[in-house]
Amino acid sequence: MHRAIRAGAVLAAAVPALTMTAAVPALADGYCRADHVCMWEDANYEGSRYVDVRAGGPHDIHSWHGDNEITSIDNASDLTIVMYDNDNLTGFIGCVSPHQRIPSLWRNDEMESFIARDFC
Repeated sequence: MHRAIRAGAVLAAAVPALTMTAAVPALADGYCRADHVCMWEDANYEGSRYVDVRAGGPHDIHSWHGDNEITSIDNASDLTIVMYDNDNLTGFIGCVSPHQRIPSLWRNDEMESFIARDFC
């Protein structure tokens, strides 16, 4: 009888910890929050996350925030991300579709600015 009470007490102590953990929303590294666009220094969403902004723009990626260093991207928005080789949205590179994740950009380390739009 004593063992049954002890087992029940251990189970009761474990349940609140599980509940607290489940209640805390967490994003796995390598993913972006809804309606945001994130960009990383390295392939496969690794290295420094230089960009983590709400979709919109225009956005210039400043030199100390990953200018010419973007390798992977997660577009967690309903908009298309239009990428450019230079500041001020010049030198078109290409587009990332809504909710598309690209682990290694075809034009690695070239992006300097971007904007989110309804079209490419």
